[in-house]
Amino acid sequence: MALRVTFDTNVLDLACRPERFSKNPLQPQMSRVNEALQSGKIKGFYSVTMLTIEGIMKADRAAVYQGTRLTAKHEESKLVTNANLPPSIREFVGNGDVERITSTLSVDQPGRKELPAGMKERARAAHALGLRALKAVPRIGAFQISDDSGSFYLDTGSDGQLTAWIDTAHRVSRAIEERGVGLAQLKSMGERLANYGTDGPWFSALTQAKDIHEERAIERAFAEWADGDSLASHIAYGIDVFCTLDKGNSNGAKSILDSTNRKWLEDEYGVRFMTLEELGESLT
Repeated sequence: MALRVTFDTNVLDLACRPERFSKNPLQPQMSRVNEALQSGKIKGFYSVTMLTIEGIMKADRAAVYQGTRLTAKHEESKLVTNANLPPSIREFVGNGDVERITSTLSVDQPGRKELPAGMKERARAAHALGLRALKAVPRIGAFQISDDSGSFYLDTGSDGQLTAWIDTAHRVSRAIEERGVGLAQLKSMGERLANYGTDGPWFSALTQAKDIHEERAIERAFAEWADGDSLASHIAYGIDVFCTLDKGNSNGAKSILDSTNRKWLEDEYGVRFMTLEELGESLT
């Protein structure tokens, strides 16, 4: 049975295009991993946050997300009789009927530019080897990449399987944020800046950093958000191994990938971390 591996952004190219790194001392391990991907011994994946968050240049991320516009469309109302309600809802509302209001929330980020050429090439190389993207943690108003052909994302299933995936992704992401990592750091900075004067949602004042140090902290917080959601998605999908070179040393604050939080992820969710070197050595 193939080993299922989520490749972090910092190792994806090493695994998929090892020929580009001929002088890297890990070349033997990189080549073994690449061969395993080609043969199907490893089934590979990467988080879509590599494209939706990390695909924005660092200096542009704050402005792009600050400019996010959410618009509700196609709102409609329909009466659902009590007999047609799920038991869990009926227990909550009693014997009455319920008015269901449905609307489509559209997300617009006018400041978002086309993906950098290098990022496109990296994703194409990964998909050429059969890798699929892992869907991000579902968030209201989040930017998404559509998959009309059904070939881009790893399927999350339907009905009960889909519900279980969503529930797990939300549960894990909340637990990550309760530890002060993942999205929590960026959201905290945004809320503090918004309270200084804009009085809007947490992302409405991300460009209002008071100095270069705060700007850099916001840039690092975006990367921390990507890491946190990547791991939550990895856990929700039940992937075997999370392959990364990141030890959480560059955030300047707590990181979901520092030693303490790695241990928590291992103990609480059974996450198995491996470096590319360790993954390659395991294939000998």
